[in-house]
Amino acid sequence: MSPVDRWLLGGVAVVAVAALASGLGRTDLWPPDEPRVAEIAREMAASGSWLVPTLNGHPFLEEPPLFYWWQAGAYRLAGAPSAAAARLPAATAGIAGALVTAILASRLGADPLLAVVVLATAPEYWWMAHSATPDTAAAAATALALLLFYAAWQSGRPGALAVAAAALGVAYGCKSFLPVGLAVLTMAAFVAGTGRGRLRLGSVALTLVGIAVLTGAWVWFLVERLGWGAASDFLFANHLGRLVGLRASGHVRTVLYYVINLALDLFPWSLVLPAAVVAAWRGRAAPERRFPLIWAGAMLTVLTVSASKRAHYLLAAYPAFAVLVAQWWPEAWSGGRSQVARRLMLLTLIAVGPVLTLVLLGVRAEQVAAGWGATLRDVRPPESAWLAVAVAVLLGLALLRADRGRHVARTATVLTAYLTGIHLLLVLVVLPRLNPLATARAQAERLGRLADRGVEVVLFGSEGLEPPSPVLFYARRQLREIEDVGTLSARLRTGPACAVMRADDYAALAPVLPALPVRDGVLPGSRFVIVESTPGLCTTDPEPTRARGS
Repeated sequence: MSPVDRWLLGGVAVVAVAALASGLGRTDLWPPDEPRVAEIAREMAASGSWLVPTLNGHPFLEEPPLFYWWQAGAYRLAGAPSAAAARLPAATAGIAGALVTAILASRLGADPLLAVVVLATAPEYWWMAHSATPDTAAAAATALALLLFYAAWQSGRPGALAVAAAALGVAYGCKSFLPVGLAVLTMAAFVAGTGRGRLRLGSVALTLVGIAVLTGAWVWFLVERLGWGAASDFLFANHLGRLVGLRASGHVRTVLYYVINLALDLFPWSLVLPAAVVAAWRGRAAPERRFPLIWAGAMLTVLTVSASKRAHYLLAAYPAFAVLVAQWWPEAWSGGRSQVARRLMLLTLIAVGPVLTLVLLGVRAEQVAAGWGATLRDVRPPESAWLAVAVAVLLGLALLRADRGRHVARTATVLTAYLTGIHLLLVLVVLPRLNPLATARAQAERLGRLADRGVEVVLFGSEGLEPPSPVLFYARRQLREIEDVGTLSARLRTGPACAVMRADDYAALAPVLPALPVRDGVLPGSRFVIVESTPGLCTTDPEPTRARGS
């Protein structure tokens, strides 16, 4: 790789990584996950209860509190809770994860810039880096732990293992036992298949004890503060229940879930990942080829076996996917199946890119609300969209030219520019247009202002259900919960009040509460509606509209 090629690839890598923090405040929080996590952090900062996360005042024990601390700190820096502040920790962690992946790739004999651009342009990775959830932070900490483990395996230094245990403590603090289990499984599989290298048994034992102490401390705290029932819910319902697929745990998917999702979530690199895996398997005698192969394979296997599945559960494996592709990339010009895979990826992107650009720039919120079928039938891109299409075509031609000239680095450079452009188009242009479909900010902020003026805002029927986090977050307050129909009726008839309830509950209560019309309909992004004691009370802004941060 010439110095010029190195500088060009380095430049687009910097842009691709920086894009992970682009447009954090361009949209409001997307339900259900983002506003829930952001609201828990807001309540934590407001109440000062730093060890027990709560949602509308009730303990919410799916994860330990570390990520919520970071969000609360971001709120403090920003001056108030906002979508941008809630997303800042995840974006920062996404950039940190890219840096860890670069170091990992260098240690494993791959080009660090290639590994970084694969990771930063993978749709699932950059999407989660823009999401106000702990997944990217947990993935970055897990990658750091596995990098340090490999360094300890090579050198035998106990300090590297100690820091790896601390990194897993961070991953646990963000995402509970999932990243810890995936990392420990990867380490065990690598040692079983490769030998223990220069690892000392005493150091390994101390590391495992350290991990157990770090992960057990919060469980012990739950037992002391809330009793065994809370700890049991955390350990068994939230972990074992999801593993075996208890109905109450949710997210139960087919065994092919990750195969199907990876095709889109790692696109277009998913088209060459099989070739990269085959190349790594052929070179598996070398530890640097075996380690990312076992890393990716172990995590994918155990998550496939698990009954509960979500796309971001696999995020901790993305650094390994990136390294596998980066190791294979120079071999993609060697002919045979690798060359076919490379050309298939490039030709697919060149064919899909301009069409995708045109469709994305023609999408409007009202079309999507009518269904994706109607959206695709009635795409009406503005004239400016054709300029973006022309840029996509030119990049495609440049990509073909670099590929035919057998320029390994230049092909990666143009490819990264192409993918980063699509990423920025989605984040800065397309998603803001779709924001009205998902945000309840305007209605929730109005409810908050009404509450400030003495109108009581209540929740109905929230027992056993997750309350509407967007309403809580944007109203900036916890809400009283009413679970009895008679109490609700009495409250609505005796004074000014607004009730937030599920649309299904309101449909069942309509005959009982005939004089309480719903003015706003279903809140965007949720199945909740607003019911008012006096027509117009909850739909009339109590003060002049003014811009408020998202």
